Amino acid sequence: MDPVEHNVHNITWWPSPRASLSCLVADGQRSQPRRPPPPLASEDKPRTQDRPRNFIWRRDNVEINPKRVSPNGTLEVYRKQNNSEGVYQCQAWRHGGYILGYPVHLKFAYIGKQFSQQPVNTTARSGQPVVFNCNISSGPSAMVTWMRNGELLPDYVSRRSVFLPNQLLITDVRVEDEGLYWCTATNPLLNKTRTSRPAWLRVETTRSPLPVSLLPVYHEDYIVRSQGATVTLPCPVLGWPRPKINWLKDDQIMLDSTSQVLVLRDIERGHQGNYKCIVKDTGFDKTFNVTVGEPVNITIPPTPKEVVRATTVRFNCTATGNPKPTITWYRDGKALRMGGRFNQRLSPKDDRMELVVGGVTSEDAGMYQCFARNAVSTASSWALLHVTGESAPSPGGVACWPTGARSVLVRWARPDRYSVVAYTVQSTVAGGTSSPGQPHTNTKENITVSEPLTPYTFQVRAVIQATTKKNIASDMSDGVVCQGQGVPIHMSRPTDDKVQVSWRDFAEESPGIVQWILQHRHKNSSLENNITLDGDVTSYSLTVPKSEPLLVRVLGSRTLEWLPQNLTMVPWSSTDSLDHGDMETLVPEGLKVTNIGTQEFTVTWHYESTRPVHGYRVCISNDDGFSKCLDTNREWLTFDQLQPATEYEVRVQPGAGRPLRVTTQPLVSGRFKEVSCKFVNSTTLLVSWNADSPKFTVSYTTKKHTALEEWDALDTTHNSVLINGIDRSTDTILKVIAYDPEESSNLIPCHAAKIKDLHYTFVPSGIRVSWNGTGTQTVRYSQNLTLFLEQWSSFNVTDNSILLSNLDPSLPTYVMVKSPDTNQNSQVLTIPVRPIVKSNSSFYIGIGVASGMCVLCLLVLTAVCVWRRRKNIRSPHRPRRRNTSLNEGDEEEASEMKNVGVGLANGGGSKDAGEPLLNGHVHITENPQSKTPNGKMRKGRLYVDAFDLSRYEDQDTTLETVLDGDTSTSTAYNLLDTSRRPEYDMSLSSRDISANNSFNKLPDDNMNSELTRSTDFESDNSKIQPTLQPNG
Repeated sequence: MDPVEHNVHNITWWPSPRASLSCLVADGQRSQPRRPPPPLASEDKPRTQDRPRNFIWRRDNVEINPKRVSPNGTLEVYRKQNNSEGVYQCQAWRHGGYILGYPVHLKFAYIGKQFSQQPVNTTARSGQPVVFNCNISSGPSAMVTWMRNGELLPDYVSRRSVFLPNQLLITDVRVEDEGLYWCTATNPLLNKTRTSRPAWLRVETTRSPLPVSLLPVYHEDYIVRSQGATVTLPCPVLGWPRPKINWLKDDQIMLDSTSQVLVLRDIERGHQGNYKCIVKDTGFDKTFNVTVGEPVNITIPPTPKEVVRATTVRFNCTATGNPKPTITWYRDGKALRMGGRFNQRLSPKDDRMELVVGGVTSEDAGMYQCFARNAVSTASSWALLHVTGESAPSPGGVACWPTGARSVLVRWARPDRYSVVAYTVQSTVAGGTSSPGQPHTNTKENITVSEPLTPYTFQVRAVIQATTKKNIASDMSDGVVCQGQGVPIHMSRPTDDKVQVSWRDFAEESPGIVQWILQHRHKNSSLENNITLDGDVTSYSLTVPKSEPLLVRVLGSRTLEWLPQNLTMVPWSSTDSLDHGDMETLVPEGLKVTNIGTQEFTVTWHYESTRPVHGYRVCISNDDGFSKCLDTNREWLTFDQLQPATEYEVRVQPGAGRPLRVTTQPLVSGRFKEVSCKFVNSTTLLVSWNADSPKFTVSYTTKKHTALEEWDALDTTHNSVLINGIDRSTDTILKVIAYDPEESSNLIPCHAAKIKDLHYTFVPSGIRVSWNGTGTQTVRYSQNLTLFLEQWSSFNVTDNSILLSNLDPSLPTYVMVKSPDTNQNSQVLTIPVRPIVKSNSSFYIGIGVASGMCVLCLLVLTAVCVWRRRKNIRSPHRPRRRNTSLNEGDEEEASEMKNVGVGLANGGGSKDAGEPLLNGHVHITENPQSKTPNGKMRKGRLYVDAFDLSRYEDQDTTLETVLDGDTSTSTAYNLLDTSRRPEYDMSLSSRDISANNSFNKLPDDNMNSELTRSTDFESDNSKIQPTLQPNG
């Protein structure tokens, strides 16, 4: 039997106790283009037992014994108690990788023996709704039919009767509805039926008041149906007098719908929305969400990719459907965990859903497959990633050590016998993003991570110089896991023998620590003492006499299972410098706020401490509950997008100083209007505004973290000013101050000049790069992105374009444009590999060859026509035999017969000569030479034939004669005997042919003959007696 799949629940019900599941994969027959891999060395060739299996089945992610899988991928499942049903999924080996098949949620069909709910005797008031239940355990759901008084109730008996799943609803009971009701439930797969017990319906006609309430019926909040289906929304209400109902769709009243049951027929996309029935003046309502389901369709499937190592690859998998499908990715049949180098992003340009794989390695090669699912259907597509290019050894001996709460030292070994151009270190937080480092040539790097006390995986990649122009990127090294360790602490000595250790500031900055370990040891000892503390503890008191100083450090962990790592580089803090009552406290010095505007200000500070500080955190808050914290490694920070005329509290951590309060400026309403700035050349800035004042002061700076008093200033009486000596590579901030009364404008940012609209065009001699801008520009370009910027080729140009030539067409090109008098670079323009385009010369050569062939064909056809025409006008007369003398030999006569073989007596050529029949008769037909080779008649000419058959009116009439040995009868016309040379006696009269017995045979086997005529030989063939020889 064939299974039945219900798309809504994605369940495949099987009627028999033995199920046969086929492995159905997306595009199973699609061919996959792929470059053949290089031949493997003998030691690299896989052994027979290591070859992948063609099919692998799993149930609930547990692999099934391969012995149960047939060679064509079919899996046999037998019904067993509690362990045979589940979600089955296969994976098939295709094109060098595993492709997942569509999952099958297998269940075996069943139907219960007893009803869980069935009709009961009911008494209903006239005009009120009533419902009968009929529920039985069945898989798939049973088909329910209703009987009344022994008669089948058809669907929609009236507008008052509605069939709901496992329920019969009568919205307006009348006396004629009384009777005996029961239901039958049928499992369509098993073809088994159960019948409920009957129940009476009694109808009362009383009109006494009845309180309003909703009648409990089957209710589905979230409804998904395919287009064209019918949706029933029941909202039966009890009560007398009868309450009024209004239906709303998306909060808009549907004026044409006031019934207790709303039926949507042939639904389409316009029916989708939120429906609500409201019982007036009662507060009762019911809500339904209707979605018109559309199956999933992958509009942009992934395509095969072939890339080199250390590049970024993107796979598209854009799907449509309703509800919006969710997309999951797999590689070689295993789910891809998003994070690190694998991220799923939505392209901002064309709303494409992409899988982005950064820093590709050889291990990333394989079959990538996406599944798009919604409540209606599932779709899948796949593509192969092939990593090519020459390989290089990855760095070995990678190790890491924590050096602080937010810093880790990574070291590695330099590959032997290779010239390394650069190294990069990839940092990946567990379950998060991956950050590639900057290229350098050292074999160690101290990396600052963003999340303190959080495990990171570090991998190193090497770029090795090759013998060719291309540099080779290695695969990533084996990853090592480290987390920052060693939190900042504050120590004090409240008594002579006590030291108070506190890390409260760090604990407040970095919540989520579940356990602390305070370590201490003597200076001259390596023995460490560990004190384990709960995560909510932020200080501890140690007994430390002044004569016995200790080294102290505090470690933290976000899990109870600590990450094992080498802590030799985690710094210690000594109690040597502590005096009684003195506490080494980090206090930010010179904390101040500058550049206060309506929506921004800058905070600056510095620390006067010998202790290293690994980063700062600056937090602001206001009385409205707003708070914001930013991390930085510098001693200044700018906050923007703030509220005007609002007071903020500023704190810098680590630090125990008092917070600083600052108020942003109010919005300037009327005096300053249209304050603007623009560069008129490479170093001059024009500032203009619209305001009334006898004097203006323009203050400006390019350093955001300096105080207003330190800004440069110019005084003017006009509404504009030119500022010279401006660095175009950095942003300039300015403020205009007016007097009488004194009032200032908002902070005006003048952004640095940038190269805009940088684009490229492929030309025959190279690549032309263009941009919008004037003046001298410095263009740098390279085809090796790992080189330092100073190693790129550089040119100064005065135009707004440059032609790059002598490039390797098989490599991408990277271009950067900047002004020579600035430090501001444009974004790097990546120019892909030049597409392969057929040259125009090849196109024209093809046209010339085709034209030549056409001319040659015309010449051949012309020659054939001329030849045939000349042949047709050639004389068709047959050659006549010359008169032979009596003394000519047999050889001469034989050659003569050969020469006249084209004109036989019966009119045909050598192959067309008449042949004797079995009865001795011979058919002599018309001469085929009277026709052209194409079967048409030749033009009329005078013929002198060997035989005169003109006595027959019909040219196609056959002269049929009978071989007769009696030659005495002059009326018998025998065929000529041509087996010997003719010996006609010229002395005899030609009038008596029968008496001339010298008319002997010609030495030829054909029925061809010419009569040798004398001067008195008449051209009357009626006197000739032809004879037929045995040889025909």
